Amino acid sequence: MKHKDKVAIVTGASMGIGQAMAYILADEGCHVVCAARSRDKIEQTAEAIRAKGRRALALQTDVSDKQSIRRMIDETMREFGRIDILINNAGGPLAGMARPLESSNEFFDIMEKLTCSNIDDKTWDMIFNINFYGAVYATRAVLPVMTQQGSGHIINISSKAGKIKADVVPGMISYASAKAALSRFTEVLAYELMCEVSPIRVNAISPGNVAVTLHQNLPPEELEGYRKPEDIKDILLFVLDPEKSVSGEIYGSETMKTWYEEIQEGI
Repeated sequence: MKHKDKVAIVTGASMGIGQAMAYILADEGCHVVCAARSRDKIEQTAEAIRAKGRRALALQTDVSDKQSIRRMIDETMREFGRIDILINNAGGPLAGMARPLESSNEFFDIMEKLTCSNIDDKTWDMIFNINFYGAVYATRAVLPVMTQQGSGHIINISSKAGKIKADVVPGMISYASAKAALSRFTEVLAYELMCEVSPIRVNAISPGNVAVTLHQNLPPEELEGYRKPEDIKDILLFVLDPEKSVSGEIYGSETMKTWYEEIQEGI
């Protein structure tokens, strides 16, 4: 196991992609800190990881709250004494108000209320804070730890909604803007760390269309083209491998290519 006994924090680990990544990391030998707002759900994730023979810590965390993020880092250090991997995963186009949908039409009805003409300031800020500033807060809090220990890897979960000229639906303007900012944050942070001759690596992953809790009630015909959360395994392990991936890149999990390569190939 390449990652045996490494300590990983995964935000948004209570369900979907975050939960899948927590399990994947545990299978690879990591001890995992499961962070999310729902205490019951993250404790279930943590229990499943313990059943795999790894240590797990369930921390109720609101990524949009700097103090909550600070507690997450401090409690991780008290429990494990180090942080090797931080995955900033918490978010989504309906972050903070997601629930299982009954149909695709319901999704579009909700998104209509989130267009630039209709969205209120509170909702804009909530979506942006969870999808962008949460990652910024967590990254800034963990950098001193990783710098002192002389190693670390930060992975931000972006979205193709934030990619140049990517197709979106009306109502994704706050989410897409936040994910575009997160991708650029990833690139520039990696460059800054390179200039500082830092050993810390920074990447982003764009998972593509993945069926998560939001989609669990949709009929099978509406889920065609969606991947399962556990399908992120190949790209996650690829990005974590310094012999295969390059720091500062955004990788598309559907193609296993960087966004630059995808754009060059017209993907």
